Amino acid sequence: MKLTTACVPCLLKRVSYEVDLCRKERTMHALAACAEIVAGRASDRISSAEFASEIHRCAYGIIGKKDPYIELKKKSNMAALSLIGQGRRFVSSSKHPLRAAMKLSIVGNLLDFGISGSLESPKQLKAEFSRMLRQDLGWDDSEKIERLLSRSREVVYLADNCGEIVFDGVLIEEIKKSGARVILVVKGEPILTDVTRKDLRGLGIEKNVDQIMETEGIAVGLNLWDAGVNIELKRTMRSADLIISKGMANFEAISEHEWKAVAYLMRTKCEPVSNALRVKKDANIVKLVKGGLK
Repeated sequence: MKLTTACVPCLLKRVSYEVDLCRKERTMHALAACAEIVAGRASDRISSAEFASEIHRCAYGIIGKKDPYIELKKKSNMAALSLIGQGRRFVSSSKHPLRAAMKLSIVGNLLDFGISGSLESPKQLKAEFSRMLRQDLGWDDSEKIERLLSRSREVVYLADNCGEIVFDGVLIEEIKKSGARVILVVKGEPILTDVTRKDLRGLGIEKNVDQIMETEGIAVGLNLWDAGVNIELKRTMRSADLIISKGMANFEAISEHEWKAVAYLMRTKCEPVSNALRVKKDANIVKLVKGGLK
């Protein structure tokens, strides 16, 4: 997805939020530095994921802390773990467990702080959980995905946020019932609230996947724009029968390219993403795209 004018104020708001978390006295400095990047790099020809990555790398340098979201990530995992029993009952009692597991994993996609359309705190997840599970999907390709899984040998699962990853584990269990090999992709370096291998500890996710791959570099979504980065991962994604892409940032990064098939699972929290996917804003969506966006 290309950068839009709506992306810029959203990114600067996120910068303000993350600097405030641990170096509030440096917030204005960070905003000024990031504004210089906006002035020099903003273009409707650049990927929104590439642009966001540059902005956040700048902010992280000013913060001087490798993982400013570390405490929020821990709290998100704890909140999700406290609800996982209820989530599992929701899936096991459903006539369509794969669809139910997808809905469960999308509820976790709301654990994305500092942007519009997401939850304000991990505590809010507990308060809103039952209501969010009952929400209908705004786009539902779950039956198409189930048919595709029945003849798939390998699935690449692009993880998104902490907390969300706890619910992803239930969906991965359902995917494994198809007999497909599942490769989980997590961040190699901390960025925002995205899950790293370190954040997986104690969650039990590792035993349900066949392989874990880590992204290279500090990037929002997945760095597919720099030559020589994520070469093995790109090769794996190109050969996969299906990619499960969680969240908006992964969509922004990989929708620039063509793949055999991608299932986008997310809450559409902004108009640029909803417009690119041709779905409504503030909807929970399960959308299958073969080849690439037209």
